[in-house]
Amino acid sequence: MKKILLAAALFLPALPLFAAPSGCLYDLSGPVEIFKAGAPGWAPARKGDALDQGDRVRTGEKAWCELLLRDGSYIKLDAGSETAADELKTAAGERAFSFSFLKGKALWMASRLKAKTLSKFSVRTPSAVCAVRGTDFSIAVSTAGETTVGLFEGAVAVTGASQETEIVAGQEAYAGPGGLTVEGRLSKFMRAEERRCAKVRGRVAGLRKRLAERETFLDEYMDKQAKKLADFDARREERLKGRK
Repeated sequence: MKKILLAAALFLPALPLFAAPSGCLYDLSGPVEIFKAGAPGWAPARKGDALDQGDRVRTGEKAWCELLLRDGSYIKLDAGSETAADELKTAAGERAFSFSFLKGKALWMASRLKAKTLSKFSVRTPSAVCAVRGTDFSIAVSTAGETTVGLFEGAVAVTGASQETEIVAGQEAYAGPGGLTVEGRLSKFMRAEERRCAKVRGRVAGLRKRLAERETFLDEYMDKQAKKLADFDARREERLKGRK
């Protein structure tokens, strides 16, 4: 019987021991929380936390966080923002990313992929859907759910109120109760966002270079952060024991 079981096991398909996370919370400051898919509720987020399909992230007052995905896409959430990773799928020659951006303001920098790679990168807000084509842009969602999109590079197809339009670099779209409108140039608010984008572009380029040079870069970073946190918790536990 043992021989039969062993022979059968040899023909079973090899299964991965774990599924690698699609990305992580690369950096953060202030009160940031994460709602892991399947978890009972929100929990304090830590630098290096894995980001997977179905996870949600939100930032509190005077807080921010950076999300880094394996393909090099980068998202920076400002204070009072919340997003959900509805779909994070990558395969050979294909990328399918879909986010719900529920409130606040965020800078989105979708990585450019190799030619012939199928890509779907979309961001849904309470009043619009943005279909991204390898680009840098900012989205702001008001408390009333109104959406403003400022585009700095590439192209974005914006759908809202049963209307659809495509904006190019230097343009801005607004979706609200009155429908969808497009401005031929950026507002003062979005010009400030464009300058902010320019400031982090070098940092993002450096991260993308590391990801391209070493496939394990993201995993090594998450492991390093987890070890730091474990060491910190152990030292704190020792101090608490010493006070008793």
